[in-house]
Amino acid sequence: MRIVTDTKLVQRNTTFARYATIAGIVLLVGALFVNLYALTRPQDVQLLIVVIVAFLIGYTLSNLGGVLNTRWGRRADRGLADALRGLDDRHTLYNYRCGASHVLVAPSGVYVLHPKYQSGPITFANGKWQNPGARSGFFGFFGPRDVLGNPASEVSGEVDALKTFLKKHLPETTVEPRPLVVFLHPRAVLEVDEAPVTALHVKQFKDFIRRQPKAETLPASALAALEAKLGFASARDE
Repeated sequence: MRIVTDTKLVQRNTTFARYATIAGIVLLVGALFVNLYALTRPQDVQLLIVVIVAFLIGYTLSNLGGVLNTRWGRRADRGLADALRGLDDRHTLYNYRCGASHVLVAPSGVYVLHPKYQSGPITFANGKWQNPGARSGFFGFFGPRDVLGNPASEVSGEVDALKTFLKKHLPETTVEPRPLVVFLHPRAVLEVDEAPVTALHVKQFKDFIRRQPKAETLPASALAALEAKLGFASARDE
């Protein structure tokens, strides 16, 4: 399998997430110590202002770092590539290159992949996605909760992003992308037969792709031209 990833984008965002989190924690701790010092000088209004400003900026940075780390630090590109390991070179996984975050071009079609990380039971019933018993974790107060959200709506937005990209760079193509939600956590348990989009566990991912019949897809010649035009660099799964 061929893998095409915007590694510079990934590295830049993971680095920013790390430093934003560190800076946020430092400011929050600093605000605590300044607040303790301010208790000894109750008439000093400037100290109170420093505490409030440091806390607000620290809280904002720690949350921003948490959001970016949730998306970039987990390296969904690697998780998806590992799950597809062993497929031949007719399969190409594009990460952060084609409008949508993750796109798999295979003989059976073009798939827009939407990775999710929730553990435990994942259900879809009565038009609602649910993740019963999900917890935000010990540090949930300082970071965003990793909620399930609406995977169908989220992957639909990714499909639209890919269509926009293809319309701009390969206007002659008529292929219809297929949305696919992939749950990467090993302890995720899915009950989503009624879901409006295909959703499966990462352990089922490769077999699902292999079982699909051949369908309209992006030809290798078009992919080669696109990669040359945009300067994509690829790697092969060993």
